[in-house]
Amino acid sequence: MECPNCHTENRDGVSFCSNCGMALNQAATSGTIPATPAASTTGGTRTGGNSRSLTPGSRLQGGRYVIKRVLGQGGMGAALLATDLRLDSKPVVIKELISDNTDPAQLQDDVRNFKREVATLAHLDHPLIPNVTDHFQEGSRYFMVQEYVEGENLEERMDRLNQPMKEREALGYASEVLDILDYLSHETPPIVHRDIKPANIIIGNKDKRAHLVDFGIARADETRNARRKQTSALGTPGYAPPEQYQGNADPRSDLYALAATLHHVLTNRDPRNHPPFSYPPARTLNPQLSPETEQMLKKAVTNDINQRYQSAAAMKQDVDNILLNKFGISGNTSSYTLGTSGPINAASSGAPTIASTGQNQPTIRSSQAQQQRPPQQRPQQQPANIPPPPPPIPVGGGYGTPYTPGGMGQPPQPQQRRSNVGRNFLLLIIILLLIFGALYFALPYIRNLNGTATGGSTPGVTPATTSNGIGVTKAPDGEYIGISDGTFAFDSSVPRSDGELKTQAAARIKAGDTSGAIALLNQAITTDTNDAEAHIYLEDQKVLASGSPYVTFVVATMATGSNNGVGRDNLQGAYIAQSEFNGGAKLGNVKVRLLIANSGNDSSYATTVANQIVQLAQSDKTFAGVMGWPFSSRTLNAVSVLARAHIPMVSQTASSDQLTGISPYFFRVAPADKAQAQAGVTYVEQKLHARNVAVFVDTSDPYSQSLANGFSSKFTADGNTIAVTEHYTEGNAGTVSSALQDALKHNPDLIYFAGYATDVSVLLTDLPTSGQFANLKVMGGDGLYELGGYPTSARSGFGRLNFTAFAYPDEWAAQGLASQQPAFFSDYANAYDPNKAHSNQPYGYSRADNDAILSYDGMLAILNASKMALSGGKTTMTPDNLQQALSKLNGTNAFQGVSGQIALGPDGNPINKAVVVLFVDSNDHIQLVSIAGTFRCQQCQS
Repeated sequence: MECPNCHTENRDGVSFCSNCGMALNQAATSGTIPATPAASTTGGTRTGGNSRSLTPGSRLQGGRYVIKRVLGQGGMGAALLATDLRLDSKPVVIKELISDNTDPAQLQDDVRNFKREVATLAHLDHPLIPNVTDHFQEGSRYFMVQEYVEGENLEERMDRLNQPMKEREALGYASEVLDILDYLSHETPPIVHRDIKPANIIIGNKDKRAHLVDFGIARADETRNARRKQTSALGTPGYAPPEQYQGNADPRSDLYALAATLHHVLTNRDPRNHPPFSYPPARTLNPQLSPETEQMLKKAVTNDINQRYQSAAAMKQDVDNILLNKFGISGNTSSYTLGTSGPINAASSGAPTIASTGQNQPTIRSSQAQQQRPPQQRPQQQPANIPPPPPPIPVGGGYGTPYTPGGMGQPPQPQQRRSNVGRNFLLLIIILLLIFGALYFALPYIRNLNGTATGGSTPGVTPATTSNGIGVTKAPDGEYIGISDGTFAFDSSVPRSDGELKTQAAARIKAGDTSGAIALLNQAITTDTNDAEAHIYLEDQKVLASGSPYVTFVVATMATGSNNGVGRDNLQGAYIAQSEFNGGAKLGNVKVRLLIANSGNDSSYATTVANQIVQLAQSDKTFAGVMGWPFSSRTLNAVSVLARAHIPMVSQTASSDQLTGISPYFFRVAPADKAQAQAGVTYVEQKLHARNVAVFVDTSDPYSQSLANGFSSKFTADGNTIAVTEHYTEGNAGTVSSALQDALKHNPDLIYFAGYATDVSVLLTDLPTSGQFANLKVMGGDGLYELGGYPTSARSGFGRLNFTAFAYPDEWAAQGLASQQPAFFSDYANAYDPNKAHSNQPYGYSRADNDAILSYDGMLAILNASKMALSGGKTTMTPDNLQQALSKLNGTNAFQGVSGQIALGPDGNPINKAVVVLFVDSNDHIQLVSIAGTFRCQQCQS
């Protein structure tokens, strides 16, 4: 069909000219969306309507953008090709919002949706998705600017060739699109494109890679239906899956649409010309295809969403296996894609993997570099060559190379090719002079750092040798303690299945290989979806790569040792807050970076790590504060060190009464033990009808001591009796067992255990199962709410447990507030159980426990205060700025946390904070009994 305006020949059936955008028939001017937007161009969303005055030659933004031609039009806007005169006439795509609504409220709705679309797309950072580079308003018209992808889309290619595409070529493009879909699925919340089809996949002229365009349906669909849980049925008939027509869509819907697209290009059968949801076996239409590709397509276009591939990573693995096994080439996991693909099987995808050398020394290799496979000639239509992976990097920390405090082994240095004795001698003299000079000036500081001025360090522990506060050291008990920015993986031992991948990623980060680290961390996350340490390191790499200003916080916890289950929960909660603030631009253009501080098993190690945080604060001007520690013993050891350096700390669960008012730089989002002890007494008296209680306490632990004291004081004040107070030692099972034997001699009607899950599990195992004490109940505080602390042997007595806590995942629903519950719950499940594979064991995957929720709220307190400190367009703040803002989180600046209202008092404690009472039923399920304190805040900001 010839265009009457420019005389370009277009294919039959199109509504607009692919060259100038002129309407080719009368119907096109009525505002209908063209069947296919102009190919090779749309770096942005499919649009419609009419471009009004924006004809070729029109200028926008004071003449910066010059319109060249209309690319596509539809009911809500126009896509225009323009040049950016400020960037040497670089071509760009401009999307204009055109609303035909005359109702002001509806018009504002359109504008709000458009702005939200811009904000969402602006945060996408994948090289095969066109970037948003600008947005602006002129009068009542709104515009978004995106990169221009010059090339040919797959629909145009099929029309031009009119024959099936080569299998190797099509699968290469599919691997690239799956890399994009995996990236989108890891966004928070996951982004569903909803309109994948040949016309929306452009093969770039320069890079010969598949670019995914036209995100308009995904954004507009999501924003216009923000009040619904599911979306309306949008997409292109023939490619959209059945659930999309029922108003449902999730990342698996995009896998169906991509498979339908692949079926089309591999068989030359256009699904739009046939009954929907019907795809004959691909080899009946193209016998040249491999059986593996036919099976892959069959699985992906299954109507039952639960029978399809459950992730882009899984589908990509099969695609890459076919490419490797049939054609001897790897799928696209090169550094070109910035490592954005999810955790793909390394052997099949070209991603780095560990290969044993026989001496416990892992080497990093890629299937792209396999010498056993002879090189093969690639046809002209093959996607661009994949650059080779970086050279192997020695991995330190217990894998055969000497461990260097503060990081991993260094890459091998190139050898000198010739001798330069004189020059080298001169350099040696200069270096020695510099070293002696540095020592002369540094000795006073070193003495001060390790002496009483900063709180000292733990006897027997050598602080990490580091100039910037980041690094780790080996403690006497074998744990590695210190601060990591991703260059060391703390939680890497069994049963962590992704430990080796995190260790490899750490080596890549230390070597400056960002793309390699991102690829490995993505792989780690798919291998072990609820590993928040990997999530944090990955998010940090994205923050650093973005070039945006950022603020740094330390999450201080126990990432190793017997309490590392608490540490894992702490990191989970902190990551969700980091992800939400970065993804939602809640600090404007300032990003959030998290470092992980591990103090391990021994509470005294927290002093050493706190001193290291002081060193960090002196060298890193982006650092502002600490979220942690979760245990009172660790917090008490760290708080004085940090306070002297004017470093604010917000603890998530440290509840000892000794911390009340301890420092103006200390805050917490959990109430003091006195509050939960009183709630426990009320429950014991009114529900369990106990009057003669045995109390177990470790008086050397500040949490245990204040909790026991709070319970005993209130219980006896009410006229009841403490039958006996038994002393045990945290972490010493024998002391718990012997204390139990003595306690039973005093005929208690209940045991109040002031301590932690790992210790009470010993008591539960040893409790009698017959006789007088067969049904003896155990009550305690929030330290018992740690499911990872209960081994199988303790499960027989698990149903005896009752405890107070500061949060519970069903707290909102129990109060009839399910519809108002924060996004935290869905964000948590999407992050840690993206494939819904852990419905039988939801805790830690789709269901957060007390520690994860409180860590999120602790991080939320820091970030809400940061928002105040950064008001007015600031991009930097000091620890003192954060402390002052935290002090203002009261009254009108209080906020709604997941665990209840959070308003911080002058003593650092939360004001009238909610406490929940829980018990374990006969099926070993934890149930909510009651809530004390203020939960719902009617006047909070958020």
